[in-house]
Amino acid sequence: MEGTEGTWQEQHTWLSDTRQRSQEKKMGDAMKIITIQKLLCMNCIPAALLAGLVSLPLQSAHADDDEDEGSALNTPFKHAPRPIIGALRKPLDKLPQIEHFQVVGHTIVTNPGQVIERGRNGAVQLAESCAYAGNRLGRRSGTGPAFGTPALPPEIAIVDVGNPRNPIVIGHLVTPAGGTTRELRALPERNTLIVQNFGADNTAFSPPVAPVNNFMFYNISNCTNPVLKHTLTLPAAPHEFLVWVDPANPFRTLIYASFIGADPEIRVYDVSNALNNPPTSPPTTELASFSLVPAVPSVVPFNPADPALAFAPDQFPFTTPASIFPLNNRAHSFSVNKEGTRLYVANLDAGFYILDTSNLANAVTAMTCIPKTVTVDATSNTNPHLCLRKLNPDPDARVDWHPPTASVTHTALKVPGRPYVLVSDERNGTNTCPWAWGRIIDISSEFNPVIIASWLVPENLAANCFIGGPGDPAHQREFSSHQITAFPNLFFQSWYSAGLRAWDISNPWLPSETGVFVPKPEFPNVVEPFRNSPDVWIWPYPVIRDRLIYQCDENSGLFILRYKGARADEVPEVGTFTGNLVRP
Repeated sequence: MEGTEGTWQEQHTWLSDTRQRSQEKKMGDAMKIITIQKLLCMNCIPAALLAGLVSLPLQSAHADDDEDEGSALNTPFKHAPRPIIGALRKPLDKLPQIEHFQVVGHTIVTNPGQVIERGRNGAVQLAESCAYAGNRLGRRSGTGPAFGTPALPPEIAIVDVGNPRNPIVIGHLVTPAGGTTRELRALPERNTLIVQNFGADNTAFSPPVAPVNNFMFYNISNCTNPVLKHTLTLPAAPHEFLVWVDPANPFRTLIYASFIGADPEIRVYDVSNALNNPPTSPPTTELASFSLVPAVPSVVPFNPADPALAFAPDQFPFTTPASIFPLNNRAHSFSVNKEGTRLYVANLDAGFYILDTSNLANAVTAMTCIPKTVTVDATSNTNPHLCLRKLNPDPDARVDWHPPTASVTHTALKVPGRPYVLVSDERNGTNTCPWAWGRIIDISSEFNPVIIASWLVPENLAANCFIGGPGDPAHQREFSSHQITAFPNLFFQSWYSAGLRAWDISNPWLPSETGVFVPKPEFPNVVEPFRNSPDVWIWPYPVIRDRLIYQCDENSGLFILRYKGARADEVPEVGTFTGNLVRP
C-alpha cells in the first residue's frame, strides 16, 4: 500500500502487518507485538483518537524504513511527525540519534583543573555571554569517602557561550558544602542569578556539615564573576521553584517554591528587593503558603488490601507495588499563567489541580490577603480573601491517574495563550519500566479539567518491558518524561535516556513528535556518571535564547542546538524562554 489511499480497515491491516514485519526483523521472536487493541487499553489514549491516528496519511512510507538501525517502531510512523508515540531510542552503540535538530556547539563540563567531563550536571541558565550549569550533588563530583578523597564543595560551572559554536568552560562558582545547586534561575535584566540549594551529601564531609536549604542571590553585573548579595534561609528542603515577574511592574518578582517533604507544600516569597543591586530592605518576604493537608493525607502507607490503592499489574514487571509506597501527596512543581492569577500544580501522587492566585498577582491585595491556606474540608478554600485557594474547593476534585499508573505527577506547564496544560509524570529508576509519559489537559472549564490526549515514547508501553526488550533494566537507563519549555503550538521536553524531544501540539488532541536529539555519551570519560550508567541522562528545562536551545546532559556536558523541524519558525527569534520563569 502506498500514499494515503485506502479504507480504515486496509490501513489497519497495513499498520499491523508493517509493525509485525519490522519488529520480527529487529527484535526477533522475543519482541512482543503491540497491537491496536493493546494501545486502546492504555490509560488516557482514547479509542477514537487512535482510530484517527491509523487513518492519518502514512507519513513514513519510506523505502528505507526496514533498514533504519535501532528505529523499529510499533507503528509505521518512523519519520516525523509521529502522532502520540515518538521514536524508539537507538541502542547505545548507534548514538547519536538526531532528527530535525542541528548541533551548533558542545562542551564537556569539567571540574577545576580536570580535563574530562565531571558528571552530575544540573540545570542550565543564561545571562549575557555566560551559561551556568548547576550541580546535582552537594559536593564536587569525584570527591568524598566513596572516592577515597576528602569531599570538596560543589561548583556551578560558568561557560562562555558568546560564540555558540565554541562554548568554553571559563570558571566555577563555589557554593556551600552539603547543598545541591540543581535548580537555577537567571534574570539578566536585573543582573541576578538565583540559586536554590537543598541538602545533599552533607555526611560526605568530615566532620559532616549541616544540610543547606536556601535561595542565594548573586549579582551578575559581570556574568563571569557572580558575587553573593543575599541569602534567604528556608525552613525545610525545597524541591523546585518558579519565578514570576509581574507584567504590571517588572521590578516586582515572586518565587513559588515546592517542599515535597514538609508542610505547607507550597510557599510564595516576594524577592523583588533581593534583585536590587545592592538589595534593599526587606530583601525577601514570605507572602503565602498552601497545603492540601489534612484533607488529603500527605503520606499514604502501603496497604495491599485497599482497593483504592490497586495499581495496574503491568506497572511492575521488574518491581512490586510495595516499591512505590509510601505515596506522597505533596506538590512537586507548578507553572503560573502570564497574568499570575492561576497556579497549575503537579502533585506527585495526588495528580493535577489549579489554584487561584489572583490576590498575589495584585501587589495591593498581596499585602492584605489571608496568607495561610490549610485544607481541612470542602469549605477551606471558599474564602475569596485567601492568598492561595484551590479553584475547585473540593479537595478530591483533582485530575488523578494514580492508580492505575505507578508514576508521579511531576510537571504541569501552562501552554502560553491557549487553554491547555502539559502534565508529565516521572518514575525514577532503571528497573521501573514503563516509566512515565505526558498528558494534555484541557482547562477550558477550570472547575472541570479533562485529559484530551497523551504523548509518550515506545519504551513507555508496558508490553515493551521484558528481558531483552527496550525496558530491560540491564540497559541502565530510564525513560521518564521530565521538564518542558512550551510555545503555543510547540514544546521541547527533556526525557532522561530518550534525550530531548520536540512535539507539535497545534492539534492538542493529536500531539506529534517532530524532533529527536539523543547525544553520544562521553562515558567512560566521566568523573562521576549518574547512577554509574553509561547512558544518556537529559533532565533540565530546555532554555531557548534567540532560537538556540541550551541543554545539559548529566554525563556529557552542555549542548547548543537549533531546532529545524515543523513550526521551527514559531520559536521566537529574540528573547530567552524556559518553562520555570514567567516574565512579561
